[in-house]
Amino acid sequence: MERRQFLQSFALSLALGTVTGSPLLAANDRWKDDFAAALKQKPWLIGYKGVNSNFEKVSLKVKGTLPERLNGTLFRNGAAQHEVGDFRYHHWFDGDGMVQAFNFNQGQVTHEGRFVETNKFKQESDVDAAVFQTFGTHDPQLRSARSADEVSVANISVIKHNGELLALWEGGSAYRLDTDSLETLGLKAWTDDTAGLPFSAHPRVDQDGTLWNFGYAPAFGALVVYRISPQGQLVDRAVVPMPATPMVHDFLITENHLVLILPPYNFDASNGGSFLDSFEWQPEKGGRALIINKNDLSAQKIVEIPAFWVFHFANGFEDSNGDICFDAPLYQSPDIMTSVFTEVMRGNEVASQGSELMQCKLNPLTGAFEMNAVAEAIGSEFPRIDQRRQGQRHGFTTLMKGVEGEAYRGLNQVLRVDHDNQSTEAYAFGASEMAEEHVFVPDPASDKEGQGWLIGTSLDFERNTSSLNVFNAERLADGPVAVMEMDYVIPLGLHGNFYAS
Repeated sequence: MERRQFLQSFALSLALGTVTGSPLLAANDRWKDDFAAALKQKPWLIGYKGVNSNFEKVSLKVKGTLPERLNGTLFRNGAAQHEVGDFRYHHWFDGDGMVQAFNFNQGQVTHEGRFVETNKFKQESDVDAAVFQTFGTHDPQLRSARSADEVSVANISVIKHNGELLALWEGGSAYRLDTDSLETLGLKAWTDDTAGLPFSAHPRVDQDGTLWNFGYAPAFGALVVYRISPQGQLVDRAVVPMPATPMVHDFLITENHLVLILPPYNFDASNGGSFLDSFEWQPEKGGRALIINKNDLSAQKIVEIPAFWVFHFANGFEDSNGDICFDAPLYQSPDIMTSVFTEVMRGNEVASQGSELMQCKLNPLTGAFEMNAVAEAIGSEFPRIDQRRQGQRHGFTTLMKGVEGEAYRGLNQVLRVDHDNQSTEAYAFGASEMAEEHVFVPDPASDKEGQGWLIGTSLDFERNTSSLNVFNAERLADGPVAVMEMDYVIPLGLHGNFYAS
Protein backbone atom coordinates (compact mmCIF):
# COMPACT_ATOMS: atom_id res chain seq x y z
CA MET A 1 0.00 0.00 0.00
CA GLU A 2 1.32 3.48 -0.87
CA ARG A 3 2.37 5.47 2.20
CA ARG A 4 -0.29 8.16 1.87
CA GLN A 5 -3.04 5.52 1.68
CA PHE A 6 -1.51 3.74 4.65
CA LEU A 7 -1.53 6.93 6.74
CA GLN A 8 -5.10 7.71 5.74
CA SER A 9 -6.13 4.20 6.76
CA PHE A 10 -4.20 4.66 10.01
CA ALA A 11 -5.99 7.93 10.82
CA LEU A 12 -9.37 6.42 9.97
CA SER A 13 -8.78 3.43 12.24
CA LEU A 14 -7.98 5.75 15.12
CA ALA A 15 -11.16 7.70 14.54
CA LEU A 16 -13.49 4.70 14.55
CA GLY A 17 -15.22 3.51 17.69
CA THR A 18 -18.52 2.26 18.95
CA VAL A 19 -20.76 4.41 21.09
CA THR A 20 -24.27 3.26 21.87
CA GLY A 21 -27.00 5.43 23.29
CA SER A 22 -26.56 8.84 24.83
CA PRO A 23 -23.53 9.63 27.05
CA LEU A 24 -23.90 8.81 30.71
CA LEU A 25 -22.82 11.28 33.37
CA ALA A 26 -20.58 9.90 36.09
CA ALA A 27 -21.81 10.13 39.64
CA ASN A 28 -19.67 10.72 42.71
CA ASP A 29 -17.60 7.58 43.33
CA ARG A 30 -16.19 8.88 46.65
CA TRP A 31 -12.79 9.97 45.28
CA LYS A 32 -13.87 13.59 45.62
CA ASP A 33 -15.01 13.10 49.22
CA ASP A 34 -11.92 11.06 50.10
CA PHE A 35 -9.63 13.75 48.71
CA ALA A 36 -11.49 16.55 50.53
CA ALA A 37 -11.15 14.69 53.83
CA ALA A 38 -7.44 14.03 53.27
CA LEU A 39 -6.77 17.67 52.32
CA LYS A 40 -7.84 18.76 55.80
CA GLN A 41 -5.09 16.60 57.28
CA LYS A 42 -2.46 17.00 54.55
CA PRO A 43 -2.25 20.62 53.35
CA TRP A 44 0.37 19.72 50.72
CA LEU A 45 -2.43 18.15 48.69
CA ILE A 46 -3.61 21.66 47.71
CA GLY A 47 -1.41 21.37 44.62
CA TYR A 48 -3.57 18.50 43.38
CA LYS A 49 -6.97 19.97 44.25
CA GLY A 50 -7.48 21.68 40.91
CA VAL A 51 -9.45 24.72 39.80
CA ASN A 52 -12.58 25.24 37.69
CA SER A 53 -12.05 28.74 36.30
CA ASN A 54 -9.43 30.69 34.37
CA PHE A 55 -6.89 33.03 35.95
CA GLU A 56 -7.41 36.56 34.66
CA LYS A 57 -4.33 38.63 33.83
CA VAL A 58 -2.75 40.29 36.86
CA SER A 59 0.48 42.18 37.51
CA LEU A 60 2.86 40.49 39.93
CA LYS A 61 4.91 42.27 42.55
CA VAL A 62 8.63 41.66 42.13
CA LYS A 63 10.73 40.88 45.21
CA GLY A 64 14.40 41.17 44.39
CA THR A 65 15.93 42.30 41.11
CA LEU A 66 14.88 41.08 37.68
CA PRO A 67 17.65 40.87 35.06
CA GLU A 68 17.29 43.73 32.57
CA ARG A 69 17.74 41.45 29.57
CA LEU A 70 15.07 38.98 30.66
CA ASN A 71 12.13 39.78 28.38
CA GLY A 72 9.65 37.33 26.90
CA THR A 73 7.03 34.83 28.01
CA LEU A 74 7.18 31.61 29.99
CA PHE A 75 4.32 29.38 28.85
CA ARG A 76 3.46 26.43 31.10
CA ASN A 77 0.90 23.65 30.77
CA GLY A 78 -0.54 21.07 33.13
CA ALA A 79 -3.59 19.27 34.41
CA ALA A 80 -5.70 21.87 36.22
CA GLN A 81 -9.33 20.74 36.42
CA HIS A 82 -9.37 17.51 38.43
CA GLU A 83 -13.05 17.62 39.39
CA VAL A 84 -16.05 18.04 37.09
CA GLY A 85 -19.39 18.26 38.86
CA ASP A 86 -19.39 15.55 41.55
CA PHE A 87 -16.70 13.46 39.86
CA ARG A 88 -12.96 13.49 40.62
CA TYR A 89 -10.54 11.93 38.17
CA HIS A 90 -8.48 8.95 39.30
CA HIS A 91 -5.13 10.04 37.91
CA TRP A 92 -3.15 13.28 38.02
CA PHE A 93 -2.65 13.17 34.23
CA ASP A 94 -6.42 13.18 33.56
CA GLY A 95 -7.17 16.79 34.53
CA ASP A 96 -8.13 19.25 31.79
CA GLY A 97 -5.16 21.27 30.60
CA MET A 98 -4.57 24.92 31.44
CA VAL A 99 -1.86 27.02 29.80
CA GLN A 100 -0.24 29.67 32.00
CA ALA A 101 1.54 32.71 30.58
CA PHE A 102 4.11 34.65 32.61
CA ASN A 103 5.16 37.69 30.61
CA PHE A 104 8.38 39.58 31.40
CA ASN A 105 8.51 43.09 29.94
CA GLN A 106 11.11 45.66 31.04
CA GLY A 107 10.96 44.71 34.72
CA GLN A 108 7.18 44.13 34.80
CA VAL A 109 5.68 40.64 35.12
CA THR A 110 2.10 39.53 34.49
CA HIS A 111 0.37 36.18 34.91
CA GLU A 112 -2.73 34.67 33.34
CA GLY A 113 -4.02 31.15 32.84
CA ARG A 114 -6.68 29.75 30.55
CA PHE A 115 -8.13 26.29 30.02
CA VAL A 116 -7.53 24.70 26.65
CA GLU A 117 -11.08 24.38 25.35
CA THR A 118 -10.80 20.90 23.93
CA ASN A 119 -13.77 18.93 22.66
CA LYS A 120 -13.88 17.06 25.96
CA PHE A 121 -13.65 20.24 28.05
CA LYS A 122 -16.49 21.92 26.17
CA GLN A 123 -18.83 18.92 26.25
CA GLU A 124 -18.32 18.34 29.96
CA SER A 125 -18.59 22.05 30.79
CA ASP A 126 -21.96 22.14 29.06
CA VAL A 127 -23.39 19.51 31.41
CA ASP A 128 -21.12 20.17 34.44
CA ALA A 129 -20.27 16.49 34.70
CA ALA A 130 -17.64 14.00 33.58
CA VAL A 131 -18.60 12.27 30.33
CA PHE A 132 -15.51 10.49 28.93
CA GLN A 133 -13.13 7.74 29.92
CA THR A 134 -9.64 9.20 30.31
CA PHE A 135 -5.99 8.11 30.44
CA GLY A 136 -6.12 6.71 33.98
CA THR A 137 -9.82 6.83 34.90
CA HIS A 138 -12.15 3.96 34.09
CA ASP A 139 -15.77 4.13 35.24
CA PRO A 140 -18.60 2.13 33.66
CA GLN A 141 -20.73 5.28 33.56
CA LEU A 142 -18.18 7.12 31.43
CA ARG A 143 -18.23 7.01 27.63
CA SER A 144 -15.46 5.57 25.49
CA ALA A 145 -14.14 8.08 22.99
CA ARG A 146 -14.50 7.61 19.23
CA SER A 147 -11.02 9.06 18.67
CA ALA A 148 -8.08 10.37 20.66
CA ASP A 149 -8.91 13.94 19.63
CA GLU A 150 -12.39 13.57 21.11
CA VAL A 151 -10.97 12.90 24.57
CA SER A 152 -7.74 14.96 24.47
CA VAL A 153 -7.06 17.07 27.56
CA ALA A 154 -4.10 18.94 25.98
CA ASN A 155 -2.38 19.11 29.35
CA ILE A 156 1.27 18.08 29.07
CA SER A 157 3.33 20.80 27.42
CA VAL A 158 3.24 23.88 25.20
CA ILE A 159 5.55 24.96 22.40
CA LYS A 160 5.81 27.81 19.93
CA HIS A 161 6.89 26.92 16.40
CA ASN A 162 6.91 29.23 13.40
CA GLY A 163 4.96 31.73 15.51
CA GLU A 164 2.20 29.23 16.32
CA LEU A 165 1.47 28.33 19.96
CA LEU A 166 0.53 24.67 20.48
CA ALA A 167 -0.80 22.90 23.57
CA LEU A 168 0.39 19.30 23.49
CA TRP A 169 -0.95 15.99 24.74
CA GLU A 170 0.37 12.73 23.28
CA GLY A 171 -2.62 10.66 22.22
CA GLY A 172 -3.75 12.85 19.32
CA SER A 173 -3.43 16.26 17.69
CA ALA A 174 -2.01 19.41 19.23
CA TYR A 175 -4.35 22.33 19.94
CA ARG A 176 -3.64 25.78 18.47
CA LEU A 177 -3.78 28.76 20.86
CA ASP A 178 -3.73 32.50 20.38
CA THR A 179 -0.30 33.63 21.56
CA ASP A 180 -1.60 36.79 23.25
CA SER A 181 -5.00 35.81 24.68
CA LEU A 182 -4.43 32.02 25.06
CA GLU A 183 -7.80 31.53 23.35
CA THR A 184 -8.21 28.05 21.85
CA LEU A 185 -8.25 28.20 18.05
CA GLY A 186 -8.79 24.52 17.23
CA LEU A 187 -6.94 21.32 16.40
CA LYS A 188 -3.64 21.39 14.54
CA ALA A 189 -3.40 19.24 11.39
CA TRP A 190 0.00 19.15 9.67
CA THR A 191 -1.54 17.53 6.56
CA ASP A 192 -4.83 15.89 5.68
CA ASP A 193 -3.40 12.39 5.98
CA THR A 194 -1.80 13.00 9.40
CA ALA A 195 -4.83 14.72 10.97
CA GLY A 196 -5.75 12.98 14.21
CA LEU A 197 -2.55 10.94 14.45
CA PRO A 198 -0.74 10.90 17.81
CA PHE A 199 1.71 13.79 18.26
CA SER A 200 3.77 13.59 21.44
CA ALA A 201 4.24 16.33 24.02
CA HIS A 202 8.05 16.36 23.71
CA PRO A 203 9.08 17.48 20.22
CA ARG A 204 12.69 18.56 19.84
CA VAL A 205 14.05 21.48 17.84
CA ASP A 206 17.22 20.77 15.87
CA GLN A 207 20.12 23.13 15.26
CA ASP A 208 18.62 24.27 11.95
CA GLY A 209 15.15 24.88 13.44
CA THR A 210 13.65 21.58 12.26
CA LEU A 211 11.02 20.22 14.63
CA TRP A 212 11.21 16.45 15.17
CA ASN A 213 8.49 14.48 16.92
CA PHE A 214 6.85 11.07 17.21
CA GLY A 215 3.59 9.55 18.37
CA TYR A 216 2.73 6.10 19.67
CA ALA A 217 -0.53 4.39 18.69
CA PRO A 218 -0.82 1.09 20.58
CA ALA A 219 -4.32 0.29 19.32
CA PHE A 220 -2.84 0.27 15.80
CA GLY A 221 0.50 -1.28 16.77
CA ALA A 222 2.70 1.48 15.38
CA LEU A 223 4.84 4.54 16.01
CA VAL A 224 4.66 7.66 13.84
CA VAL A 225 7.68 9.91 13.24
CA TYR A 226 7.46 13.53 12.03
CA ARG A 227 9.93 15.95 10.46
CA ILE A 228 8.60 19.53 10.37
CA SER A 229 10.45 22.42 8.76
CA PRO A 230 11.31 25.67 10.58
CA GLN A 231 8.47 27.20 8.53
CA GLY A 232 5.97 24.74 10.01
CA GLN A 233 5.56 22.43 7.00
CA LEU A 234 5.55 18.64 7.29
CA VAL A 235 8.66 17.58 5.35
CA ASP A 236 8.61 13.84 6.02
CA ARG A 237 6.93 11.22 8.17
CA ALA A 238 7.22 7.51 8.73
CA VAL A 239 5.12 4.77 10.31
CA VAL A 240 7.07 2.13 12.25
CA PRO A 241 5.13 -1.11 12.87
CA MET A 242 5.39 -1.91 16.57
CA PRO A 243 3.36 -4.91 17.83
CA ALA A 244 2.57 -4.70 21.56
CA THR A 245 3.47 -1.02 21.31
CA PRO A 246 5.22 0.24 24.45
CA MET A 247 4.39 3.53 26.13
CA VAL A 248 6.95 6.10 24.94
CA HIS A 249 6.80 9.58 26.46
CA ASP A 250 9.98 11.28 25.19
CA PHE A 251 12.82 10.68 22.72
CA LEU A 252 16.24 11.95 21.66
CA ILE A 253 17.85 13.53 18.64
CA THR A 254 21.56 13.52 17.85
CA GLU A 255 23.49 14.88 14.91
CA ASN A 256 22.55 11.90 12.72
CA HIS A 257 19.80 9.98 14.48
CA LEU A 258 16.46 9.90 16.20
CA VAL A 259 16.55 7.59 19.23
CA LEU A 260 13.42 6.20 20.84
CA ILE A 261 13.92 4.18 24.02
CA LEU A 262 11.25 1.44 24.13
CA PRO A 263 10.71 0.32 27.73
CA PRO A 264 9.06 -3.08 28.30
CA TYR A 265 5.79 -1.42 29.29
CA ASN A 266 3.69 -3.00 26.60
CA PHE A 267 0.12 -2.55 25.43
CA ASP A 268 -2.37 -5.39 25.84
CA ALA A 269 -5.96 -4.44 25.09
CA SER A 270 -7.21 -7.59 26.83
CA ASN A 271 -6.19 -6.15 30.19
CA GLY A 272 -9.30 -3.94 30.17
CA GLY A 273 -9.87 -0.94 32.43
CA SER A 274 -8.44 2.46 31.58
CA PHE A 275 -5.91 3.19 28.83
CA LEU A 276 -3.19 3.12 31.51
CA ASP A 277 -4.47 -0.26 32.77
CA SER A 278 -3.94 -1.69 29.28
CA PHE A 279 -0.15 -1.50 29.68
CA GLU A 280 1.81 -4.24 31.44
CA TRP A 281 5.30 -3.91 32.90
CA GLN A 282 7.36 -6.86 31.58
CA PRO A 283 10.99 -6.29 32.65
CA GLU A 284 11.90 -9.89 31.86
CA LYS A 285 11.57 -8.99 28.16
CA GLY A 286 14.22 -6.28 28.42
CA GLY A 287 14.21 -2.85 26.81
CA ARG A 288 14.97 -1.78 23.25
CA ALA A 289 16.31 1.28 21.48
CA LEU A 290 14.91 2.25 18.09
CA ILE A 291 17.53 4.19 16.11
CA ILE A 292 16.38 6.03 12.97
CA ASN A 293 18.56 7.81 10.42
CA LYS A 294 17.48 11.48 10.27
CA ASN A 295 18.28 11.66 6.55
CA ASP A 296 16.37 8.47 5.70
CA LEU A 297 13.49 7.67 8.04
CA SER A 298 13.19 4.21 6.51
CA ALA A 299 16.70 3.33 7.77
CA GLN A 300 15.87 1.91 11.19
CA LYS A 301 17.59 -0.37 13.67
CA ILE A 302 16.51 -1.85 17.01
CA VAL A 303 19.09 -2.58 19.70
CA GLU A 304 18.41 -4.53 22.90
CA ILE A 305 19.14 -2.64 26.14
CA PRO A 306 18.39 -3.20 29.85
CA ALA A 307 14.84 -2.76 31.14
CA PHE A 308 14.03 0.57 32.75
CA TRP A 309 11.27 3.16 32.73
CA VAL A 310 11.95 6.75 31.69
CA PHE A 311 9.75 9.83 31.46
CA HIS A 312 12.18 12.49 30.23
CA PHE A 313 15.58 12.82 28.62
CA ALA A 314 17.86 15.81 29.06
CA ASN A 315 19.63 15.55 25.71
CA GLY A 316 21.42 13.18 23.36
CA PHE A 317 24.58 13.46 21.26
CA GLU A 318 27.17 11.35 19.44
CA ASP A 319 30.71 11.22 20.75
CA SER A 320 33.88 10.92 18.68
CA ASN A 321 33.50 7.13 18.59
CA GLY A 322 29.98 7.30 17.22
CA ASP A 323 28.42 6.21 20.51
CA ILE A 324 25.04 7.73 21.36
CA CYS A 325 25.27 9.42 24.76
CA PHE A 326 22.39 10.72 26.87
CA ASP A 327 21.43 11.48 30.45
CA ALA A 328 18.03 10.93 31.99
CA PRO A 329 16.34 10.07 35.30
CA LEU A 330 15.70 6.32 35.05
CA TYR A 331 13.29 4.20 37.11
CA GLN A 332 13.22 0.48 37.91
CA SER A 333 9.52 0.45 37.04
CA PRO A 334 6.71 2.90 36.15
CA ASP A 335 5.19 2.61 39.65
CA ILE A 336 5.32 6.37 40.22
CA MET A 337 2.84 6.71 37.34
CA THR A 338 0.72 3.66 38.05
CA SER A 339 0.56 4.04 41.83
CA VAL A 340 1.76 7.40 43.17
CA PHE A 341 -0.03 9.63 40.66
CA THR A 342 -3.21 7.60 41.11
CA GLU A 343 -3.27 7.47 44.89
CA VAL A 344 -2.52 11.17 45.28
CA MET A 345 -5.83 11.94 43.58
CA ARG A 346 -7.72 10.34 46.45
CA GLY A 347 -5.42 11.91 49.06
CA ASN A 348 -3.14 8.97 49.76
CA GLU A 349 0.58 9.36 50.28
CA VAL A 350 2.59 6.41 48.97
CA ALA A 351 6.24 5.67 48.34
CA SER A 352 7.88 5.10 44.98
CA GLN A 353 11.13 3.42 44.00
CA GLY A 354 12.18 6.79 42.65
CA SER A 355 14.67 7.63 39.93
CA GLU A 356 18.41 7.89 39.46
CA LEU A 357 20.01 10.32 37.02
CA MET A 358 22.00 8.09 34.69
CA GLN A 359 24.63 9.00 32.14
CA CYS A 360 24.22 6.43 29.37
CA LYS A 361 26.19 5.36 26.32
CA LEU A 362 24.89 3.16 23.49
CA ASN A 363 26.90 1.85 20.57
CA PRO A 364 24.49 1.62 17.61
CA LEU A 365 26.70 -0.93 15.80
CA THR A 366 27.56 -3.41 18.55
CA GLY A 367 24.62 -2.76 20.88
CA ALA A 368 26.99 -2.23 23.82
CA PHE A 369 25.24 -0.24 26.56
CA GLU A 370 26.57 1.28 29.75
CA MET A 371 25.20 3.66 32.34
CA ASN A 372 26.60 5.43 35.39
CA ALA A 373 24.63 7.09 38.18
CA VAL A 374 25.01 10.68 39.35
CA ALA A 375 24.67 10.01 43.07
CA GLU A 376 23.66 13.56 44.01
CA ALA A 377 20.68 13.42 41.64
CA ILE A 378 18.73 10.52 43.15
CA GLY A 379 15.01 11.26 43.07
CA SER A 380 15.30 13.90 40.33
CA GLU A 381 13.03 14.71 37.39
CA PHE A 382 12.25 17.33 34.73
CA PRO A 383 15.76 17.53 33.21
CA ARG A 384 16.51 20.59 31.09
CA ILE A 385 19.54 21.87 29.19
CA ASP A 386 20.59 25.00 27.38
CA GLN A 387 18.47 24.33 24.27
CA ARG A 388 21.17 25.78 22.04
CA ARG A 389 23.01 22.49 22.69
CA GLN A 390 20.13 20.28 21.53
CA GLY A 391 21.53 17.16 19.82
CA GLN A 392 25.11 18.17 20.68
CA ARG A 393 27.32 17.54 23.66
CA HIS A 394 26.09 19.55 26.65
CA GLY A 395 28.01 20.57 29.74
CA PHE A 396 25.11 21.12 32.13
CA THR A 397 21.80 19.54 33.07
CA THR A 398 19.35 21.14 35.48
CA LEU A 399 16.71 19.11 37.28
CA MET A 400 14.14 19.22 40.06
CA LYS A 401 14.70 16.93 43.03
CA GLY A 402 12.65 15.48 45.90
CA VAL A 403 13.55 14.44 49.42
CA GLU A 404 15.22 11.04 49.50
CA GLY A 405 13.62 8.27 51.55
CA GLU A 406 10.22 9.92 51.91
CA ALA A 407 6.85 9.14 50.36
CA TYR A 408 6.25 11.29 47.30
CA ARG A 409 4.88 14.77 48.00
CA GLY A 410 6.43 16.60 45.11
CA LEU A 411 9.82 18.21 44.43
CA ASN A 412 11.56 20.80 46.57
CA GLN A 413 15.06 21.36 45.19
CA VAL A 414 16.53 22.72 42.00
CA LEU A 415 19.78 21.07 40.94
CA ARG A 416 22.49 21.81 38.37
CA VAL A 417 24.82 19.01 37.25
CA ASP A 418 28.16 20.06 35.74
CA HIS A 419 29.18 17.17 33.50
CA ASP A 420 32.65 18.57 32.75
CA ASN A 421 33.67 18.98 36.39
CA GLN A 422 31.47 16.12 37.68
CA SER A 423 29.99 18.40 40.33
CA THR A 424 26.54 19.53 41.42
CA GLU A 425 25.02 22.66 42.92
CA ALA A 426 21.57 22.84 44.50
CA TYR A 427 19.06 25.14 46.14
CA ALA A 428 16.47 23.77 48.59
CA PHE A 429 13.09 25.45 48.87
CA GLY A 430 11.35 25.78 52.23
CA ALA A 431 9.83 22.79 54.01
CA SER A 432 6.31 23.84 52.98
CA GLU A 433 7.21 24.51 49.32
CA MET A 434 6.75 22.25 46.30
CA ALA A 435 8.70 23.24 43.20
CA GLU A 436 7.82 22.58 39.56
CA GLU A 437 9.92 22.31 36.41
CA HIS A 438 12.38 25.20 36.01
CA VAL A 439 13.41 26.19 32.48
CA PHE A 440 16.83 27.48 31.40
CA VAL A 441 16.72 30.85 29.61
CA PRO A 442 19.98 31.95 27.94
CA ASP A 443 21.29 35.45 28.42
CA PRO A 444 20.86 37.05 24.97
CA ALA A 445 24.14 38.91 25.48
CA SER A 446 26.17 35.71 25.84
CA ASP A 447 26.93 32.66 23.70
CA LYS A 448 28.36 30.77 26.67
CA GLU A 449 26.49 27.57 27.48
CA GLY A 450 24.66 27.74 30.78
CA GLN A 451 24.96 31.51 31.23
CA GLY A 452 21.52 32.90 31.87
CA TRP A 453 18.64 32.21 34.21
CA LEU A 454 16.53 29.38 35.51
CA ILE A 455 12.82 30.22 35.71
CA GLY A 456 10.02 28.20 37.25
CA THR A 457 7.14 28.06 39.68
CA SER A 458 6.66 26.77 43.20
CA LEU A 459 3.79 26.38 45.66
CA ASP A 460 3.78 27.11 49.40
CA PHE A 461 1.04 25.00 50.97
CA GLU A 462 1.24 26.76 54.35
CA ARG A 463 0.82 30.23 52.85
CA ASN A 464 -1.58 29.03 50.10
CA THR A 465 0.41 30.92 47.48
CA SER A 466 2.29 30.14 44.29
CA SER A 467 5.44 31.94 43.19
CA LEU A 468 7.46 32.49 40.05
CA ASN A 469 11.20 32.24 40.71
CA VAL A 470 14.20 33.53 38.75
CA PHE A 471 17.66 32.13 39.51
CA ASN A 472 21.08 33.01 38.19
CA ALA A 473 21.69 29.66 36.47
CA GLU A 474 25.38 29.70 37.44
CA ARG A 475 24.72 30.47 41.12
CA LEU A 476 21.77 28.34 42.18
CA ALA A 477 22.92 27.94 45.76
CA ASP A 478 22.53 31.70 46.28
CA GLY A 479 18.78 31.32 45.87
CA PRO A 480 16.46 33.21 43.51
CA VAL A 481 17.44 36.72 42.43
CA ALA A 482 13.75 37.58 42.05
CA VAL A 483 10.49 36.08 43.33
CA MET A 484 6.99 37.02 42.17
CA GLU A 485 4.51 35.74 44.76
CA MET A 486 0.84 35.34 43.89
CA ASP A 487 -1.95 35.46 46.47
CA TYR A 488 -3.51 32.30 45.01
CA VAL A 489 -2.51 28.71 44.23
CA ILE A 490 -1.82 27.40 40.73
CA PRO A 491 -2.37 23.62 40.42
CA LEU A 492 0.86 21.70 40.04
CA GLY A 493 1.58 21.33 36.33
CA LEU A 494 4.03 19.65 33.99
CA HIS A 495 6.04 21.36 31.25
CA GLY A 496 6.70 24.71 29.65
CA ASN A 497 9.05 26.79 27.52
CA PHE A 498 10.30 30.37 27.47
CA TYR A 499 10.25 32.48 24.31
CA ALA A 500 12.16 35.74 24.22
CA SER A 501 10.32 38.82 22.96
